[in-house]
Amino acid sequence: MTDKKWTRPNRLTEVIRHEASPVIVGAFPGPSVASLKNTFSDNFNETRDGDTVWEVWITTRTGLDKEVVGLSYFATEEAAVAAVASMPVGMTYGDHYGFPKRLKEIVGTGGPDPSGMLSFMFGSGDHDAVHFVCYEALAEAGVISKKDYSILPSVLDWLGDEHVAWMRNTFGENWSAVAKFEFCLNHFPDSSLASLSAKLFLSQFVTNDDFTAGYITKEIEAISGGTEAAAILAANTRKKAGEAGARASRERRLQNLELLMQQIEQLSDAVGFFSEERIVEQALEKTVEKQKDFPKSQKTHADYGTALRSEEPFKSRYEAVFRKNT
Repeated sequence: MTDKKWTRPNRLTEVIRHEASPVIVGAFPGPSVASLKNTFSDNFNETRDGDTVWEVWITTRTGLDKEVVGLSYFATEEAAVAAVASMPVGMTYGDHYGFPKRLKEIVGTGGPDPSGMLSFMFGSGDHDAVHFVCYEALAEAGVISKKDYSILPSVLDWLGDEHVAWMRNTFGENWSAVAKFEFCLNHFPDSSLASLSAKLFLSQFVTNDDFTAGYITKEIEAISGGTEAAAILAANTRKKAGEAGARASRERRLQNLELLMQQIEQLSDAVGFFSEERIVEQALEKTVEKQKDFPKSQKTHADYGTALRSEEPFKSRYEAVFRKNT
């Protein structure tokens, strides 16, 4: 019998939230007819540009991972509502297995690049969720419209008509990705979410640099999800805690030296009758007796004695006690 250790689910997925809304096929931000052919959620054989379909966004979290957003399309509102109802918030899943189609059926609809289709379907990159962050970052930064994600007139004005014409002629339909990138390059820090978003779109749609795109995706996930900020905050907290601890330690040492010096000054009449070492020893004994949290180790006592003899403001006071008759 197979050991369940190797086949059991190690993490379950929880539904966090969901949303359903109508979109127009062929009109941004709606899907294209071609993209609907690759969905498994409904039948779109009769769907054409201009038709209304329903998109369903479902946010989930697997184990302790960050939240992931999934997108599905449905031909009717009833189908979309049913899909949402089938995955109520708080539901967990992941202990079953199976897939609605065989791999041959998937790559058969993926055009001339079967490997690319498999990567799109089963790759670990959470592009949908990251693109949400990118669009939001660029919109909030004043680069694109919040309504339809088109480049804002102010950005086009900065680029200039001649430069925009060059971009269109050089980069074709993906010219806008280059435009966003150049604007952000000149207006925001490289590590800002706006600049990283523009760089991601450039890598994905213009340079086709998958390695860079993957690296930037992880960087955006870390920053937008709070991981980066949490790590920096933790580092700063540790630094501040260390500084505060060191400061408190110095203050406590000065307080202890002051208490010890006061005891020595109270015993100043004994100078000439007892040795310096005996007077200091007696002062330490009285300080320990009166101050319960005063250090008791001989090493610390020796260090304190050295400090009183060599560090101001205690050095002059110490010498005033023991050198007054010299």
